[in-house]
Amino acid sequence: MTLQINRHTTALKYLQVPINIRQKDGYATVYQQADDIGGKFTRINWGLPDQAIANFSPCLLTRKGHKLISFRSQPEPFVFRHDRKYFYYNNTPTDIYIGELVAEDRIENARKIRSTPHRLSYEDARLFEGPDKELYMQFITSSYASKWDTSSRMLVKSPKVCVGKVDKKGQVTDCVYPPAGQNLVKDKAEKNWCFFTDGEKLRLQYSTLPLVFKTPGEPDRVIDSSSLKKVVSDCPTFNSTAPIKIGDEWLVFFHWKYMAFDTKTQRQHLLYHLGVYTLDEGLTKITRQCTEALFSGSLHDDLIWWTDCTGQPVSTQPACILPFGGSYVEEDDTIELALGVNDSFMGIFKCPLVNILGLLEPV
Repeated sequence: MTLQINRHTTALKYLQVPINIRQKDGYATVYQQADDIGGKFTRINWGLPDQAIANFSPCLLTRKGHKLISFRSQPEPFVFRHDRKYFYYNNTPTDIYIGELVAEDRIENARKIRSTPHRLSYEDARLFEGPDKELYMQFITSSYASKWDTSSRMLVKSPKVCVGKVDKKGQVTDCVYPPAGQNLVKDKAEKNWCFFTDGEKLRLQYSTLPLVFKTPGEPDRVIDSSSLKKVVSDCPTFNSTAPIKIGDEWLVFFHWKYMAFDTKTQRQHLLYHLGVYTLDEGLTKITRQCTEALFSGSLHDDLIWWTDCTGQPVSTQPACILPFGGSYVEEDDTIELALGVNDSFMGIFKCPLVNILGLLEPV
């Protein structure tokens, strides 16, 4: 029943029209939070894979006049074993798709980055253009929630970052595991890297706290980011998007998470918040930063519950509103972000740049 409800909701969500009614408890919906900033969120309803449980974790990249978008699609739900360990149903892990965003609510020509079946879970794709002007994708591979998750012999028992070139058919080829950080170390997780091109150089934003940039042939650049702790405290903090060039500065989005308690359901859930800061043109210091979250995961947006074999609720997807890539539109001075909501659905957030910068304070 849960399987059919989730697929029905995903496929027919375009029939629903969001109603702007503020709830008295919890965080507002993604639509309302976007409106509070002076922007607009539009859910993507068209051009998505058939029969998917959820489509989320989108990355938007404007290239050669086209808006390319990648996203993660979950074809099957999680099922729980007697010991509460969960697996993808029918051993069908998540896929990554790439297509073109032709309207704020529509994707065309979406296709899998691998046309053949695969064993691993593919997650958190980010598109980037290299210094050679070719299109690349980084994504996470792991045995997470697959039947191979019980094997301790695999390098991808822990999440690893994989990078490949995107060909003209949307297939990701010539994939490698970059030897940065602990990416080639067994039982060590690597996630949330952000590759980007700065002039003629390929750079990697490796982490947020501390803020580390890696460039081939150069020593690591470590920037003081302790000021962000005024917002995130001691919560685990990660990169969301690669730096986005805005004039003589860079705009960077990041996120942090912690366990929260829902008084209605009397259950805990993982809650994410999205923040933002700016860097100087030379990537040497943080110049401005948010004083509070830009977006916060909301229980009033669609939230998928997973149940055991008897239909009893076991856990939910996390409450999150996260981008994995965005663009600055210089013509109308706006920021466009592809936002994934609660690991359930996704859409496009458009907002005047000045509105976002107005929320920041000098560092």
